[in-house]
Amino acid sequence: MGAQTGPMSADLAAPGPVPTVPARAGSRATAVLLAAVVLALVAAATWFAWLGWDDEYHVVDGEQQGPYRAWQVVGAGLTLVVATALAQLRARTGWAVMVLPAAATLGFAVPWSVHAAATDDSGLFLVGAVLLVIGAGVGLSLVAMVTYFLQRAVHPTTQGPVRRS
Repeated sequence: MGAQTGPMSADLAAPGPVPTVPARAGSRATAVLLAAVVLALVAAATWFAWLGWDDEYHVVDGEQQGPYRAWQVVGAGLTLVVATALAQLRARTGWAVMVLPAAATLGFAVPWSVHAAATDDSGLFLVGAVLLVIGAGVGLSLVAMVTYFLQRAVHPTTQGPVRRS
């Protein structure tokens, strides 16, 4: 079978130059969105792995504490910090510092809030949810910003042209 010529092949040809979107812009947006989805899922899994299984309160020095132990909260926090930093390194763009912390915060806060709402009769879980969203949002935003600026310092061509002095 040879190459077709004639009216059939002319019908399939593009009518002129096809406008294209630069591959870098589309691939970066896709990378950030994919990183945000994966990060939200990792954050939800973090809550289940570190905190979701513990509903027991503990008596320490005559005081009731819990349901979480300090090591569980520290482990969950460190997991979120590492996951956010890795997602920011993968995304390699400045605007990801706004998207990724929001994804991680929501991914963690949603299962926490659903569980807290189911086990709280007072309604005070809403205060905890607000504090969780504010604290995680600010903390993870700082992690993403520091990661981004360190990445830019080590690899200045990560995004955009290299600045020459």
